[in-house]
Amino acid sequence: MGAGTANIDYPAAATGLSVLPLGSDEALTSRVRRVEGGYLFISIPRTPIGENAFFVSRDMLDVSWQADDGLRSAPAESVSIAADGTWKIRLTGAASKLQRRDAVRAPIGLPVSIRLGRLTLEGSTVDLSEGGALCVFRGGGELGINVPFPKKDQQLSLWLNLYSDELVLPVVIVRRKPREDALHEWSLRFIGLPEASADLIRSHVFTALRNARARGLAALY
Repeated sequence: MGAGTANIDYPAAATGLSVLPLGSDEALTSRVRRVEGGYLFISIPRTPIGENAFFVSRDMLDVSWQADDGLRSAPAESVSIAADGTWKIRLTGAASKLQRRDAVRAPIGLPVSIRLGRLTLEGSTVDLSEGGALCVFRGGGELGINVPFPKKDQQLSLWLNLYSDELVLPVVIVRRKPREDALHEWSLRFIGLPEASADLIRSHVFTALRNARARGLAALY
């Protein structure tokens, strides 16, 4: 790219992107394949259900990415489709910082379940990021009695329902928060998240963030 710092002023190669065409309220997911001659060459953006987006020449875009200092966003324009099928785009304005989080997270409720031996806990995410999730689980009367609580850093499998896809993700417990309502609130960290899973999660996270900002809730997250 031109002047500036990679992953601050522009997304570096291999960086995951949220791409929002002008007038759309649905974030697409993509990834920077290379940075060359002042342009970004990105993988074909996909919808939340995995369909390829249709290329429109000189379409106005908003691209967002997880930068070294938090979430950043910049206006962009589609230029052409390169010989290798990637989209050639260029940034048309300066990148702005949107929030101060090590991993972009958003308030979003998605169905989840987790298995502890013979016991399955059902629940929902409270917030979600590519790094992990805060979840609340219900039921599990045997938990802590006949089935021991999982230990910190114990690896478990989490079923995350994105409606378009169901992901089975390895997680470890970072923290368990006691509650008085018989629910179980756990902070979970993803382990070795595959690129395809990260792209799907990022699509939901960025869409939720945009919806939150539209409702004036961005300051809360």
